[in-house]
Amino acid sequence: MSPDQPSATLPDHVERIAASVVGFATRRHRASGVVWRAGIAVGSAALLWRHPRVSIALADGEQVDGDVRGIDGGTDLAAVAFAGVSLPSIERSPAPPPRVGDAVFAVGRDPSGLMHASFGHVGAVGGEWRSWRGGRLAQLIRLDGGLPPGLIGAPVADAAGRILGIASHSFSRHHAVVIPVATIERVLDPLLTHGRLPQGYLGIAVQSVRATMDGAGVDGLLVTSLAADGPAARGGLLVGDVIVTLAGQPASTLDALRSQLQVGATVQAVIVRGGQRHELALDVIQRPGSFCG
Repeated sequence: MSPDQPSATLPDHVERIAASVVGFATRRHRASGVVWRAGIAVGSAALLWRHPRVSIALADGEQVDGDVRGIDGGTDLAAVAFAGVSLPSIERSPAPPPRVGDAVFAVGRDPSGLMHASFGHVGAVGGEWRSWRGGRLAQLIRLDGGLPPGLIGAPVADAAGRILGIASHSFSRHHAVVIPVATIERVLDPLLTHGRLPQGYLGIAVQSVRATMDGAGVDGLLVTSLAADGPAARGGLLVGDVIVTLAGQPASTLDALRSQLQVGATVQAVIVRGGQRHELALDVIQRPGSFCG
């Protein structure tokens, strides 16, 4: 029964969604995941990190081997491939923008195969945002509480059974956050292809400042430290420089800077050094490290 049929009840929605929900079992943790496409399930990176293989629990209690194909700590997403069993992909119908107070529910599965669910409400909504690990999420959907055991990575749906995304506990100490469908769609293919989500890297630490360039006040980012052999250092950037624009766009915030860091690109940076305007060409490379991206 599809989520658009008015005769569908809440238990109907739970059962329909549960058909695509699996359990993940590692030596230390249990979590849930959801079949996103044929042979591919998605779940939480935080619980599958450092686990190249994982047991996938099915509804009948059977377990099959899963291969963790990709991890992105920035969006807390993991892609897990499996074979030998046919499970339906989760149905993704367009959903209206969630509102604070909307009823939602999450559906999980234990390593034994037992299906379980939790019911709550949307506690906060907002626009596109970045996690503290630097991941870009299409929309802020924060729930009004934490996650019961086993529901990390579980699909979250509205009262009409329309999928909003999957549940994460990685971005807030007290509240669960929903990783939106649009973010999963954007991240999944790079995870399957590369094993990670490419993130640009210059090798700098910065903070927002107000500086003077050619006698006028400008907003920018003060370079407070440099990786010794990072691309910014090789490009001539120095501690104490203030980045004003990058790739022709204002760089007054860390998010603005990150948005211009495309792996493999050479970007033009306008900087302030000693009150004077200078230009540098900086090569953007892939951020070192596998979990944070």
